[in-house]
Amino acid sequence: MRKYIAIALIALIVIAGCISSGCISQEENKIKVGVMPDEATLPYYVAEKEGIFTNYGLDVEVVPFLSAMERDSALMAGEIDAGENDPVGVILLQNAGYDARVVGLELQETAEKMRFAIVASPSSNINSIEDLEGKKIAISSNTIIEYLTDTLLGDVHADKVEVKKVPIRMQMLLDNEVDAATLPEPLASYAIFKGAKLIISDDMLTRSVSQTVIVFSADFIKENPESVDKFLDAYGEAVERINSDPESYRALLVEKIRIPEEIAGSYKMATYLQPQPYPREKFEEVLNWMQNEDLVQRDISYEDIVYESA
Repeated sequence: MRKYIAIALIALIVIAGCISSGCISQEENKIKVGVMPDEATLPYYVAEKEGIFTNYGLDVEVVPFLSAMERDSALMAGEIDAGENDPVGVILLQNAGYDARVVGLELQETAEKMRFAIVASPSSNINSIEDLEGKKIAISSNTIIEYLTDTLLGDVHADKVEVKKVPIRMQMLLDNEVDAATLPEPLASYAIFKGAKLIISDDMLTRSVSQTVIVFSADFIKENPESVDKFLDAYGEAVERINSDPESYRALLVEKIRIPEEIAGSYKMATYLQPQPYPREKFEEVLNWMQNEDLVQRDISYEDIVYESA
């Protein structure tokens, strides 16, 4: 009898604890997050490795992907619940009928740290943006890369060449098969190290243009809003740890985003942002560009894209 009384007491304690602290089920605790080899994802790995997610009662699996297409396909198929993304990618998902929501701003360029750059081939005679007029520039079309290319070029008209895979794009540049290329970090820095010429980067502008964002499926948010809030809290704690001692996370960054050995020691660490709403004005800038490029056929509003917890 005492055995059953003890079991009942334990159950009552657990129930009382859930009432006071807002317990969520074990199933709700589980989150699969898709990531690319991108420096923006470092807080995910820190939160996973240092047990921060666990401390917030979450069971988070960080799932690496080598291409945005694979990551987005996994999200649409329900194989992952969330992931890093960019505004162009999220709007394209919405346009295709998949309801994905931005739950927070992730990372952007700063005056001290570029995220994307247009670089010219080592043997080219290109030394300025104006020199890119009519030249071949390798990009990935209908992506954040093309949006940033158009933004950085301004009124200059280059001949855009489709090269989806970033490593191949960089190699074509270094082999002088194209005049220029738009590259993300860390491959932009590596290309410069190998002799390519920096023409313009996002950190040279007077406004921020290259944000990455944290995205969850709308279904997951609807079913597990507390888990999303806890995820963002854990992410924020990881950001605090990185920003307070960036060098202690250099080895993890080098490992996870595959920074080439030649620049691993000198590669500049980013300053990470606390989770915050994706700005409406940035959404409008991206949406207007996509509409001009005829990439959007549906009416999509800021409220369709951005989720803000109550």
